Amino acid sequence: MIAPVPATGECRVWWAASREWPVETLVSVLDERELERAARFRREPDRRRFLTGAWLLRTAAATRLGIAPEDVVVDRSCPDCTRYHGRPRIEAAGLPLHASVSHSGDRVAVALTTEGPLGVDVEAVPDTPVDDLARCALTEEERAALEALPPVDRYAAFAEVWVRKEAALKATGHGLRVPPNRVRVSGPADEPELLGWPLDVPAEHVRFRPLDAGPGYVAALAVISAAPAVRVVESWMSATVDAALTPAA
Repeated sequence: MIAPVPATGECRVWWAASREWPVETLVSVLDERELERAARFRREPDRRRFLTGAWLLRTAAATRLGIAPEDVVVDRSCPDCTRYHGRPRIEAAGLPLHASVSHSGDRVAVALTTEGPLGVDVEAVPDTPVDDLARCALTEEERAALEALPPVDRYAAFAEVWVRKEAALKATGHGLRVPPNRVRVSGPADEPELLGWPLDVPAEHVRFRPLDAGPGYVAALAVISAAPAVRVVESWMSATVDAALTPAA
């Protein structure tokens, strides 16, 4: 079974592999709009990642709400258009259950907490030069720090910085509508920290935690909270066994 639901001061992150679960299992709990969105993906890997994320979100949220996964009400309305691709919101009367979903490669992550808005991001470490991406995504100081590294180390370093930025912007709901090069974060060798951005949310209220996505991936969680610390618990969902990972301190 899935690990217990988030307690006060806690955030839970569930991981799944997009190629592991039968499609029949994934679609069995989704609603009509989720199935319609899945059908619009042209590439099978993209469709698989979306289905796995939608299934995992419902399965995890169901444990918090005490209902069946298919009865969880998920709103994906976009604030900027009529497409059904906004960040997911769990509809539950009187229950502030914040959610975030991310996927890359074969990794899918879902994060839930009652502490405050949150964002989770996972990325496969690039295997090609990141210079063009760095020019668009990093500040001048961040680019200089990246260029000071040996070329072989730049791929993972860029990904570490990128997931912090995207997790923070997902937590506010802005996403990439805010240019990532206007978000300053600590370097990959330092404790993750938001140093500055053009938003009203105080930088010190954005709590970062690195996540364990496994070899070849990097991931980060950002929770907006005035609390001094948020405890993070990661769990891996497997089609054969559900293993709860060691809680982060």
